[in-house]
Amino acid sequence: MWLDDAYFKEKQMRLEPDAPRAALAYRVSTKGQVDHDDIPMQKIDCRKFAQKQGWRVVKEVAEKGISGSKVSAAKRDAIQQLKEDATNGEFDILLVYMFDRLGRIESETPFVLEWFVQHGIEMWSTHEGQQKIETHGDKLMNYIRFWQAAGESEKTSIRTRDRIRQIVSSGHYTGGFVCYGYQLEDQGRRNKRDKPVMDLAINEEEAAWVRELFYKVVNEGASGYALAEMLNNRGLRTRAGAKFQASNILRIIRHEGYTGYIITKNARSEYIPELQVIDKDTFDRANDIIIRRSTKIKQEKQISHTSQNPTLLAGIVYCAHCGAKMSGFMHKDRYKLADGTIREKVQPKYNCFQRAQKSRGGRDCDGQSLYLAETVDAIVLEVVKKVFAQIKDTPYSRVAEQRIRQESNLQKVKRAAVEKKMRSAQHALERFEGEILKCLDGTSCFTEDMIAKQIRKSQKDLDDAKAEFAKLQKERINEAAEIRKLRSYYDDFRGWADEFDSAPLEIKRTILSQLIDRVEVGRKYAVTIKFNMSYQQFLECDKTIEPSQEIGA
Repeated sequence: MWLDDAYFKEKQMRLEPDAPRAALAYRVSTKGQVDHDDIPMQKIDCRKFAQKQGWRVVKEVAEKGISGSKVSAAKRDAIQQLKEDATNGEFDILLVYMFDRLGRIESETPFVLEWFVQHGIEMWSTHEGQQKIETHGDKLMNYIRFWQAAGESEKTSIRTRDRIRQIVSSGHYTGGFVCYGYQLEDQGRRNKRDKPVMDLAINEEEAAWVRELFYKVVNEGASGYALAEMLNNRGLRTRAGAKFQASNILRIIRHEGYTGYIITKNARSEYIPELQVIDKDTFDRANDIIIRRSTKIKQEKQISHTSQNPTLLAGIVYCAHCGAKMSGFMHKDRYKLADGTIREKVQPKYNCFQRAQKSRGGRDCDGQSLYLAETVDAIVLEVVKKVFAQIKDTPYSRVAEQRIRQESNLQKVKRAAVEKKMRSAQHALERFEGEILKCLDGTSCFTEDMIAKQIRKSQKDLDDAKAEFAKLQKERINEAAEIRKLRSYYDDFRGWADEFDSAPLEIKRTILSQLIDRVEVGRKYAVTIKFNMSYQQFLECDKTIEPSQEIGA
């Protein structure tokens, strides 16, 4: 009955006209409390208490799903509105179910209560009575109350985290966002109220394209941008119904739960085979690729990355004659037609600053001062596209096998040579050690000094050979790491090759600045392209690709 507004209003009408005015405030910190009985319980208790005290209720404020220990009073609309109404003299008493409904921040909430008291508002709780601030003891008790409330809030939080950790560790879903590739199913589990609860299960349709995303990252070096476009073209959408972005793809690739775990902020389950979508090796390889790409993006960008520059190679183009870095800019050409009309044409060009400043003391340069960016860019793009086309047609296994074969053959020859040195030194050492006995009985043709000298030399030769052999063995162990590094270069190439043609100017400029160390331009547009060392070494694995090319145009 006390929840019935008409019933409560009829009760209130029986009060004296000059009855004290009261405002009632309710708060719950979670949605679960809103949906159950916490707000009604507080409302019943506060209305009955106010009626019993003879107070006229002029205002009721309810905060739903607001944490008293995490949300500051300054950010709580209800508290701010109550302060404003108190300042305007709209009520005389503020009644709450318990004082921790005002908040549980020990460094703040005691002063919220004190603020109302200082502004002439009586502070009451249905369970704790009136809180006065008249003496030092009152202030101390006020602080202790909220200090204790903060402690209880922390204990509740710890208990909740521990329980969630236990549930997750047991391999059960505890709520929250359901990642692509999974769905919720009723698998017969029930909670302590004997109500069914949902568990995670693989959604085979979604899991299929999640596996495809990982496959394309690992085996084709596909970028997040390209994968998002692929999903969008298929008509797929995010859980929110929006188009996929590269960030959505990265979140999927980084989600370790696909390897067969339920993972929350504070807990991680044991391995659950029924939830594995991706094997651990594939997951690690995919994330290694995106981590390396992220690291490159975060590194200091070259000038060529700036979108304000209209040229493709700004920052990596140099004069072939004086070695100076050339700048890209929009240049205005003026020329006269046969009829005497003056025409102007603005187009991007590369400028050798040293050549242009030669008359002012610049570096000696016998090259051109200006080159058409369109012509230079076209020459470089021809080479780059040829490289990318060959990379697309080159399976990783072929490149890797060729590199492994080259490295292994070289290592075998070196190890064989060093092993021969070791055997020779060991044989010499044993021979001269055997001469010691002969020297003692006078049958040796060597003197003691000669033998000692030869033993020292043979021992040094043996030690040197062993050290060299150990070094070669270490290099052999590192061969696997070199092959992984080779794989990373291949992945980079495949990703760039797939993305390059459709990428905007800024992305093309970024790709070229990572792939190419420098482009040297000379008279008559003689262009030399020098790839970055890591990628040059990779290109050398495939004899069909020239790592450094000179083209005349």
